[in-house]
Amino acid sequence: MGLESVVVSFHGENAASVKFAEARDRAGPDARWSKDIGLVEHHGSGHLLLRGMFAGHYLDVDETDHISQKGAGEGAVAGGLIGVLIGPVGIAVGLLVGGLVGSQAGTATPSESEHEPQELAQRLREGIPKGCSAIVLIAQDAEIDEMLAALGDTAPAPSRQPVSQAEAAALEASLGGNASL
Repeated sequence: MGLESVVVSFHGENAASVKFAEARDRAGPDARWSKDIGLVEHHGSGHLLLRGMFAGHYLDVDETDHISQKGAGEGAVAGGLIGVLIGPVGIAVGLLVGGLVGSQAGTATPSESEHEPQELAQRLREGIPKGCSAIVLIAQDAEIDEMLAALGDTAPAPSRQPVSQAEAAALEASLGGNASL
């Protein structure tokens, strides 16, 4: 029994979440695979949303969630200063608009956003079409078989591949070394 990865893609950005919930309900609360899966959404913009367990490591990464606190502060100050020319109402509007624009236009530093495993994200981006979502499981082949059985006929053809020891080590390193494969 070897370690494998399986990706089951569905059309629609949240379709995998719905199919997962249905399969989990069919399998029952003790299904081990249901606690080991990760859900991926590949948005039309190309951004990914990764939630759940990926090789024993919990991820909650949303590439569309780009908010820079430093940029918001700088934008609010700049907007407030410009608003001084208009008066008290201008200051309030300037602070609000400047903060909003700055939070989106500012550059988020690594300390402001959650660590994203770049290699895993790139592989998922290549394997899951834009506008689709997927259920991902990296586990022993018996656990994968249980998940696929629970998904039943609702799952399109899965992409299933063995994971070598070298690939498992690289994945663990990209997840920060805290994974328990």
